[in-house]
Amino acid sequence: MQDSRAAGPSQEDSIVVPSRSDPLLAAMVESVGGPLGRRTEPGRSRPGFFTVERVLVIMAAVSALLAVVAKNHCRVSGWTTPDQYSTVCWSQFPNSIPTGWPGSWFPFVSTGSTFDGSPVSGFVAGVAAWLTGFAGTGTARTLAFFDANAVLVAAVWIFTVVVVARTAGRRPWDGAMVAASPLLLLTAFVSWDFWAAALVGLGILLFVRRNTLWSGLVLGVAAMAAPYAILVLLAVLVLGIRTRQATAALETLAAGVVGWLLVLAPVMALDGSAWRQYMGGFLSGTATESSIYGGWNLLAARIGLPGLDGGAVNGLAAALLVLVVLGVVALGLYSPARPSLAELSAVAVAGLLVVDKFAQPWHAVWLLPLLALALPRWRPVLLWQAAVAVHFIALMLFQSKVLGNISDQHAIDTPYFVLASALAGAASCALAALLVRGLLQPRHGLPRRVGARHG
Repeated sequence: MQDSRAAGPSQEDSIVVPSRSDPLLAAMVESVGGPLGRRTEPGRSRPGFFTVERVLVIMAAVSALLAVVAKNHCRVSGWTTPDQYSTVCWSQFPNSIPTGWPGSWFPFVSTGSTFDGSPVSGFVAGVAAWLTGFAGTGTARTLAFFDANAVLVAAVWIFTVVVVARTAGRRPWDGAMVAASPLLLLTAFVSWDFWAAALVGLGILLFVRRNTLWSGLVLGVAAMAAPYAILVLLAVLVLGIRTRQATAALETLAAGVVGWLLVLAPVMALDGSAWRQYMGGFLSGTATESSIYGGWNLLAARIGLPGLDGGAVNGLAAALLVLVVLGVVALGLYSPARPSLAELSAVAVAGLLVVDKFAQPWHAVWLLPLLALALPRWRPVLLWQAAVAVHFIALMLFQSKVLGNISDQHAIDTPYFVLASALAGAASCALAALLVRGLLQPRHGLPRRVGARHG
């Protein structure tokens, strides 16, 4: 199925220069000579070794190294409570390990292996555990396990940057939004969610290159890494209906089901109880503090108002998600400007981040690559990342008070945490509003309209 963007750049094509087109970058480079001159033709001359992609890879590698340094306190002192929260170096990687390091730990494969995550995350965790078996079962093994996962995520980070640059067509420098992301410095090594973001990015790249079957297969696997990928498949269907290529869209969805089953089949064969426990968590799991439902319950308990029980949370979360889906369908079918897959997916994922019952600040990594393709404007994207970073730090400091019962000097109280969470939610809504405005009022002219190709 053909996407709404032209083909990517060849060696002969010029590329879009961000310092010319983005007001924030134009102002930032004034101290080093200002934007690239109008008479230059980037992309038509041979750049030597330092091509755009290689520069982006170096940027991502340096950022990944800085992200590891940010976790160094826990790497040296261990992941203990409340220290891991008050120093903002908490990570799911070491905290997901069962006590005592069981001899055989491969979530969703080894029967009885407990794990609070998706099947793909469990597979990655199992591989990392297998790779670090030489380190024994103590503190050294925990550190080795974290480092192994960090190396794998760093590789995925670099891969995602290259995927975004290639998907962006004549705007490869938009990959720098992922390569040098301040948000990822805090959250890249917190969870396995970046794996889902990478798979979704690859699925979109395959989609814009008209490899619809492979795209669907990858997106189906991505849905087993994080369910938000289902919204991307929904966007594929909506665009297929709008472009009257529903058959190709259905082929992509069918391939998505195959990809989903390729992951599910071995899980059900080897440890079906782990899958049932994972699925059961969607109904029985408690809303996180970072969700709008958990935030309300925190404030309600503080001021003596009635809170939301599990049934009310499930019903409200389902109703709000349905509204998000209906809004995305309507936007995809009836907006004056035909959306790209990245644009429609970005609106859907931004909505999910706000209404999700299990919302967490690090889930923002799902949205970042989509924004690099759908809204390549540095100022709003950086402001959004700042809001999410504040939310993440506030959550860590709030948890250090709740779980560690430490003094307010190294923690924050409930109202401040809820305020930070609300700020991040409002920032996600603002980004969705910018995307919607660009589709409903094309005269605003988002950068994506200038010779770019996006999924």
